[in-house]
Amino acid sequence: MLELKNVWVRYGKKAAVRKLSLSVNKGDFVTILGANGAGKTTTLNAISGLVKTKKGQGEILFMG
Repeated sequence: MLELKNVWVRYGKKAAVRKLSLSVNKGDFVTILGANGAGKTTTLNAISGLVKTKKGQGEILFMG
């Protein structure tokens, strides 16, 4: 249902998310855990389209 493949997100020269891949199937519950600055909010912002992924790096698929 939701799939991230090799996703990168950068803020200037700083990589906030690198090589993130995950898959969430219908009915799954998922939580994102990590320390401050680990990229949790950036990951959610990339999934929702609020920030752009690095050009040519990765893809985000929702329902195919």
